[in-house]
Amino acid sequence: MPTLTIDQQRLTFEPGEPILNVATRAGLSIPTLCHLKGIEPPTSCYVCVVKITGRNSLAPACATLAEEGMIVESNSEEVHTYRKRALELLLSEHAGDCEGPCRRICPADLDIPVMASQIVGGDLMGATHTVRERLALPGVLGHICIAPCEKGCVRAAIDGAVAIRELHKGVAEAAMRSGHESKPSLPPSSGKRVTIIGAGPAGLSSAYYLSLLGHACTIVDEREEPGGLLRYGCDPSLLPREILDHEISIIQSLGVQFEMKRSVRDPQTLEALLERSDALLFATGAYASDQPWPFAMAISPKGITVDVKTFETSQKQVFACGNAIAASRLAVRSVGQGRLAALSIDTFLTGQVHAPASSSRTDSRLGKLEPEELRQLVSSDLASLPLEVRKAGSFALPLVESASRCLQCDCGKKEACALRTYSQEYKADRDHYRTGKRKQVKRKRYPSGLVHEPGKCIDCGRCIGITSASHAQPGLAFNNRGFDVTVKAPFNADMDVAMGVTLEQCIEACPVGALWKEKQRKSATWNAS
Repeated sequence: MPTLTIDQQRLTFEPGEPILNVATRAGLSIPTLCHLKGIEPPTSCYVCVVKITGRNSLAPACATLAEEGMIVESNSEEVHTYRKRALELLLSEHAGDCEGPCRRICPADLDIPVMASQIVGGDLMGATHTVRERLALPGVLGHICIAPCEKGCVRAAIDGAVAIRELHKGVAEAAMRSGHESKPSLPPSSGKRVTIIGAGPAGLSSAYYLSLLGHACTIVDEREEPGGLLRYGCDPSLLPREILDHEISIIQSLGVQFEMKRSVRDPQTLEALLERSDALLFATGAYASDQPWPFAMAISPKGITVDVKTFETSQKQVFACGNAIAASRLAVRSVGQGRLAALSIDTFLTGQVHAPASSSRTDSRLGKLEPEELRQLVSSDLASLPLEVRKAGSFALPLVESASRCLQCDCGKKEACALRTYSQEYKADRDHYRTGKRKQVKRKRYPSGLVHEPGKCIDCGRCIGITSASHAQPGLAFNNRGFDVTVKAPFNADMDVAMGVTLEQCIEACPVGALWKEKQRKSATWNAS
């Protein structure tokens, strides 16, 4: 069989086989947004380019046939630079928010649009999972959070923000009534022990997530009962004690131990705790600046000094988060930092390369929407879904009605968006080539469940190729030329009708969020960054 060399690997190939196929079979990763098995390579994205020795220009791996003796580079700096530029060109034409503005503002990074969608669909287990993958104390925060996320709600500019705090409060109440908040399944024990100083919102949150990662946790606190300022600083009329006790009991059910009425105010006590622990976390609340600091780690007027990305202090195996590093009135911020600190401690305990605990995901952003764009979103809110998709289930009807006001401003395919994945991998700048006015935001829902957002389309041609190869009638086609090109259904047919039996295949193949289905909305794994 004929052979070629890709990244110094000698590989065999079949005559007439594209370079991309040869590389993929050998386990070499070459990104592509337009290529799809079974259709003619559209070569529209140029993200799959490679360098071929002896040729002046880069070539698309999806459409360039392998040749005997060919020498190919797919991982050089030149190739990476070109791919990055190709991605940036696509991003400049991609009109969509990866994440809803409400989520970007939430200090705990709660996936609010997905939660709202699951409430509307009556999916209690899904909504509970979505809430708890970011909020260890959803019921508590449902009573006391000042809801900064609601300031970011796009609907606020139209007819008032969605009552987001009431949504996760309602999920927590429904889960408590139904018993869905029984002890979560735990992974095998890691054999590592973490001591957390402070039983307030940051300490409770970090213990919750560390336990779900398999680490044994002990919380040490000088007060009689856990909760910190949630118990000793909140009026019971504002935060009912039974709600706080219930959510603490869930954390206890994970095996978290509590050592109450134990003070840690001297180096000897801290040293004793370190000797029995693989890591230690300060979640003590605000530092009293008028008191001398007895420990070896660095401290500033704000609190304990940490690496802002990893929550590590200057002392080995010691971390800090929440009000211990900077005073804040937001309990939700402490809860969010407790989770991030848990991820960072897990990285430390498992010997991984220490990536930042804070999110570094690529996030395309629309900015301010025009009145017509807002009208488009409102006309396609969750209340417009077919009745079979809107189910109350275990939720109270008023909660479902409130959730149905969510405009789903995020991307319905954000967890599977290839453009987002590759843009993050190649560190593409979404604004590098963006000039002037962007594409208009449009959205249309169809009775089939299809959601079409043409502003997000990158004109890859996959859906057109699928309908053509399957002889779907009338199929899809490109309309106009140049920068004004769009994918449309001929004869003003509805998009879902035009795709016919290939509808699901086209939705699956779309590399961005231009085609998706409401019923497909699911949360990511709880620890996704």
